[in-house]
Order: sequence, then structure tokens, then C-alpha cells
Amino acid sequence: MEAARDQITVTIDGKQRKISKVQSGAIQLANAGAMGNPKLLVKFLDYIAAIEARAEAARPSSYPLSDADLKIIKDVHGRLWQYKKRED
Repeated sequence: MEAARDQITVTIDGKQRKISKVQSGAIQLANAGAMGNPKLLVKFLDYIAAIEARAEAARPSSYPLSDADLKIIKDVHGRLWQYKKRED
């Protein structure tokens, strides 16, 4: 998978940029789908769905803070807000 992270130089809108091979592949899939290739459009949409599923799975399902933690955060925020009001 390390090879997929390798950087390559591409020209996008007349400007040279360095992007990963994975990014290049995603751009090519998206462009092919946009040009009317239904097989590659489906592959691109599947690729996006897989990325979104991994991102969703990585998110915590609930706040990992207890009620006591939230009270402390609110108290600190309130004290900091007083200093902000003085500066204004």
C-alpha cells in the first residue's frame, strides 16, 4: 500500500501539482465516469462509499466525556469568555 502513497507530478488546469497515486486514480475514475463510462462510474461511487463507511466507523458513536468533564469544560469556557469580553 506504500506505493499508492507515492507522489507523482500531474498537470491540473495548466498547473503542475504533486499528488498521490491514489488521488490520481480517483481523479481518473471520476473523469471516466463523467465522460459516460458506466462501469468506471460505478467503481468510483463504490470507492467513495467505502471511504465514507471507513470514516463513519472511525467516528465515536457517543461523546466520551462524563457529566463531570462537561461541567469542567463549561466552567473553563465561561472563565475564558470573561477575558474575551474585557478585550473587546
